[in-house]
Amino acid sequence: MNSELPQDVLVLLIGLSIVAALFLLSLVRTFRLLRANHRMEVEIARMEKQSVLQQMEVTSVHHDAMSWRAKTQRQFDALRSELSHRLLQVDQGGANALKEMDAVHQQTLAVALAKISELEAALAAQSKPATPALPPPFTAALPKPPPASLPPLPAKDTLRIQSLESELAAAKAEIASTRQQNSVLQRALLLARRRATVPAMRKSTPRGSVRSA
Repeated sequence: MNSELPQDVLVLLIGLSIVAALFLLSLVRTFRLLRANHRMEVEIARMEKQSVLQQMEVTSVHHDAMSWRAKTQRQFDALRSELSHRLLQVDQGGANALKEMDAVHQQTLAVALAKISELEAALAAQSKPATPALPPPFTAALPKPPPASLPPLPAKDTLRIQSLESELAAAKAEIASTRQQNSVLQRALLLARRRATVPAMRKSTPRGSVRSA
């Protein structure tokens, strides 16, 4: 019996040592877990705070983007209405200019045509040969005189014909100049319409980019 007591005590001591070691290990493990849990809590709090800050920043950026989009839309609408008004004014001005130009052209053309008709009539009257007088009845037995050639026109009539021809050429040149001015004005009106429509097409591009953003 006495010899068996130390062995039991030794076994108990060994068991107690093992239990104490396990207890110490569990304490150390528990302490480490507590520290890790504390670190995780601190990290979670920091991440939550950072997430809140990021959410506030995203909200601010979204608000700024929406306000900038609304401002850009208002500016685009104002610019579009202004360009439409200017284009309407340009169209009205061009239409009025065309009407006035057509009226002036028609009036000038009518005057030129009337002048040309008068000049042609004057030229025809000047170029008609003089009608020969009928011979009297009592000269029927006489020999027929040789046919008289056209008398030469006097210098005054020649100068009159030349002046009429020069006036006719001037009237034709005036008609050609009026037609050329008409074509130039039509080209200028077409260029003005194109220049008025090009800025509107260029300004419509940022609107599409804003919408896609």
